[in-house]
Amino acid sequence: MSLQRGSLLEVAAQASADLERAGIKVAVVGGSAITAYAPEVYTSKDIDFAAINGTNRRQFGAAVAELGFKPDGRDFVHRETPYTLDLVADTPYVDQRPITEFATLTTRFGPVRVYKFEDALADRVAAFLHWGDSQSLDVAERALKARAEVTDWRKVREALGKLDSSLPEAARRLKLALTRLRKAHNDGRNQPTKNKSRRSGGSL
Repeated sequence: MSLQRGSLLEVAAQASADLERAGIKVAVVGGSAITAYAPEVYTSKDIDFAAINGTNRRQFGAAVAELGFKPDGRDFVHRETPYTLDLVADTPYVDQRPITEFATLTTRFGPVRVYKFEDALADRVAAFLHWGDSQSLDVAERALKARAEVTDWRKVREALGKLDSSLPEAARRLKLALTRLRKAHNDGRNQPTKNKSRRSGGSL
């Protein structure tokens, strides 16, 4: 199968298929998960995978080599696509919480296992809570606004509530994040109808 002109999700689907054939179950995580849901908001050129049933870089590399990916530093690259692959974790986590349930998005090359949208948002917010990464909060805010019509705020609130905010600064940042994301959700739901339909239309 050709990787040329494939989207992040389509390249991830092809890589996932080879990994599954090798007995390695993976999910798209990190910023890549945001791109999978809202490519118009955030474009990552790195496809971050976490292994669900455990693996190592040697096994991962051998599996994606079937598709033509070759190691280059910590990444795996292919001459036909700008997207690189990276095994970022042998177990999917958001903050300190192991993730065991995922969304399955459909592409013309097959299904892709991805963080649920609320967990993808929580992962970005965690970077803001613990490291003060304001860009990650900005990405979460824009992604939620773009997908407000198809996103249940209660699920987002529940996912954010599981983040570690035990330190005073983290608690302050979580309060700020909740305020901004709640506003983004409301603003997204109040967008003109033609904008809503454009953003939510089409299949993944």
